Amino acid sequence: MGTSADLLARVRPLWEEMLRHPFLVETRDGALPDATFARWMRQDYLFVEAAIPFMGTLLAKAPVGHRKPLADAIAAFHRELGLFRERAVAAGVDLDGVHASFVCHAYVQFLLATGALSSYGEGFTVLYAAEKAYHDSWKVVKAGIDPGSPWIGFVENWAGDAFAGWVSWLETELDGLGDAAGEAERARMADLFEATVRYEIAFWELAYGRADGWPGIREVA
Repeated sequence: MGTSADLLARVRPLWEEMLRHPFLVETRDGALPDATFARWMRQDYLFVEAAIPFMGTLLAKAPVGHRKPLADAIAAFHRELGLFRERAVAAGVDLDGVHASFVCHAYVQFLLATGALSSYGEGFTVLYAAEKAYHDSWKVVKAGIDPGSPWIGFVENWAGDAFAGWVSWLETELDGLGDAAGEAERARMADLFEATVRYEIAFWELAYGRADGWPGIREVA
């Protein structure tokens, strides 16, 4: 069993919790209120913006064979931002002046700190965890969503064949990085993988406003 399979097996209950989250099921079934999806969209737009400098830190540390795939991924993230803007205009969602929720802010800081301060293998683990989580999650949505849904573009992006190929490449390369890592680094990779999955679940939660605000702070006009 390779590193990627080991990491997934270690967090299997969390992974299954993520995949049955109401956000995914209700989006698939057309039962999610537009305002709830819009809340997620605004926050994920900020997250994708932050993923670009994270990828830059990985690229600076990457072995030669990883440089082009990571550079191509940065370009893909820019295209994703375009998808968000296009869908936002079509759905009447305003992406301007959006402030990060507590969960989004925490996840972004985790992402950037890992990229800057951890080993390449550890940062790559977080990248794989986030991308694998999105591919598997949006496949849940793809399994039953109405093709006429205003959100179908997101499904086609993250559940499609091109993204599947990217995740497969990440998985293969993570297995190689895990084989080359020492015991202590592999343990850190496992902890970071689990933390990433927990953040992904929290991100679905914030769509409902359950993790939207900052603890102990009452929003005032």
